[in-house]
Amino acid sequence: MEQVLAEPDVTAFMVWLGGYLSVFVLLLWWSRQFRECFLDWITLKDPFGLRFWGQNILFAAFTLAYFAVAVLFLGG
Repeated sequence: MEQVLAEPDVTAFMVWLGGYLSVFVLLLWWSRQFRECFLDWITLKDPFGLRFWGQNILFAAFTLAYFAVAVLFLGG
């Protein structure tokens, strides 16, 4: 018999993406430093985002951990 692989669950991905984006938007809203660094990155004043990720090291760690969860549990 052939093993049939299940299709990725779109609902799980949407919940995962919604959780990440909600944390990101809350940080943009609450933290002036986060917002200013992000705008510098987007407007290419800091084209590689080194200042953004360097000053927001906890957010960088959260991002790496959150994407690791996606790879492990969502089959990325």
